[in-house]
Amino acid sequence: MSSKKLKILIFIPSLIAGGAERVMLFIAKNLNQKKFDVKLVVIGFKEDTIYPTEGVEVVYLNHPNAKNAFFDILKLFFKHKPHIAFSSLTHVNYIVGLVAYFYPRTICVARETIVLSVRDSFKKRNKSNTKNKGVFSFLDSKISDLAHNRINYFICQSEDMKKDMIQMEKYANKNIITINNPVSEEIKTKESNPDNTSLQLITVGRLSKQKGYERIIKGLSKLKVPFTYTIIGDGAEKERIFKVANSYNIMDKIKHIPISKEVYQHMANSHIYLQGSFFEGFPNALIESLGIGTPAIVYEAPGGMNEIIINGENGYLVKNDTDFVEKLNLLIKQLENSPPSQVSSHVVKKFGSQKIISDYENFFKSITSKKK
Repeated sequence: MSSKKLKILIFIPSLIAGGAERVMLFIAKNLNQKKFDVKLVVIGFKEDTIYPTEGVEVVYLNHPNAKNAFFDILKLFFKHKPHIAFSSLTHVNYIVGLVAYFYPRTICVARETIVLSVRDSFKKRNKSNTKNKGVFSFLDSKISDLAHNRINYFICQSEDMKKDMIQMEKYANKNIITINNPVSEEIKTKESNPDNTSLQLITVGRLSKQKGYERIIKGLSKLKVPFTYTIIGDGAEKERIFKVANSYNIMDKIKHIPISKEVYQHMANSHIYLQGSFFEGFPNALIESLGIGTPAIVYEAPGGMNEIIINGENGYLVKNDTDFVEKLNLLIKQLENSPPSQVSSHVVKKFGSQKIISDYENFFKSITSKKK
């Protein structure tokens, strides 16, 4: 190993299906190996991995959660003495932050995945924040604050996230930057729209209240054309969501796939992507669908939607349920005159994999040069 390389440990909870996991693996795989010595540290178990890991060194700690991995992470710091510790998801960020106190020369970078204030407000409205369910229920608030204070840089995925964090007292005087999620280099823009006789619609994401499936289903119940709605994902709200679909008499039009390694093919075989989320960080599945050339109908929400959707070019942002139905019908009529290359052009240019990797490489080099 060349001593000139920047040593980076990248920490994630697991390699199960998930946007954060996919993005961090992408970064680990694609950083220039001549300039960066990268190891991907997975808190969880190898047998849970669903993503291919060829091309990157992966260290599995085999723990069910981040708090149990504290001493193993400490050993990794001691062994590798990283210039940068880069983590994603709050519970992992804080454990890495605590360990980093033992290595003051290591720069601690945390990637958040959601618009925090909106998430907290949503939880309160839906009474989903039960007592002692917080990220750090095993630590008192002072130690949580200690972990937070050790983090040198926070990476946001969208300008919405950055603006939100800047306004929070907790992040006052913190170094906060925005680096968008990438359109995977595996994405290929399809040559034409599918020629199915019925309309093919799709959403990819966990089955949770946050994802707004109920309002999508309500809108689809008003469609006058034949359609199939494919949902790829699983989650705690599955039973409730499909009960709603039954109440609107469209369950027979829904195709549910809990998990798939052929997500991109399903997107390519669809006419329109639907997103009903009440908030996001920066929706990976949406930019992937657009990169493939499948346009989208997206509810306005914090999390970068206004950076992704160009109305009339790659889909529409909608304000409410009535607007959803109107814009969906409009987009259906426009499909013949909306070639996939037009749909994909904005996201491929702005969020292309090479651009995002370049953004990360420049960022890592700049913060280490400042440290010197």
